[in-house]
Amino acid sequence: MITAELFASLDLVVEAPETWHFPWVGEEMLAEVQREQGEATALLLGRRTYEVFADSWPNRSDDVPLARQLNAMPKVVVSSTLDSPTWRNTEVTRFDELAALKATGEGRITVAGSIRLVESLIAHGLLDELRLLTHPVVLGEGRRLFDTYDGPRADLELVESRTLERGVQLSVHRPSARH
Repeated sequence: MITAELFASLDLVVEAPETWHFPWVGEEMLAEVQREQGEATALLLGRRTYEVFADSWPNRSDDVPLARQLNAMPKVVVSSTLDSPTWRNTEVTRFDELAALKATGEGRITVAGSIRLVESLIAHGLLDELRLLTHPVVLGEGRRLFDTYDGPRADLELVESRTLERGVQLSVHRPSARH
């Protein structure tokens, strides 16, 4: 199973949440993100997100529960340009190898960030769940989810929706057979 969790603004900006989302981070959101990462057997990242994460998380103390989880878990980076990952427990793969990775059925693979990767997973029918944490802010600029989507129509079904503290809306979507 491959799931993706993205932070989004009301205008669906998903780019660089580390620059805008912290005022809305509360205990419920932290618990939700930690739970999602804790249930994962591997973290799947695009190259750009990997570079941001690899510059940050390995430098954080294991006293930070999410840092402890992310640093310890296996990580898979989808890239045709990254040769030597520096973050421990990281391997590099190509996009066309993801179907085989998913087919092994070995646990839950979670995608964090990685906008292009998420869009490609949806376009190729490889994403099993899209989790959006929508923050109550309109940013007006930045890369929006599906700005460059060029895949076929993908119908999604809302399977969960709830409001977390500070007005963040969690919505969980799964592929739907309806057209």
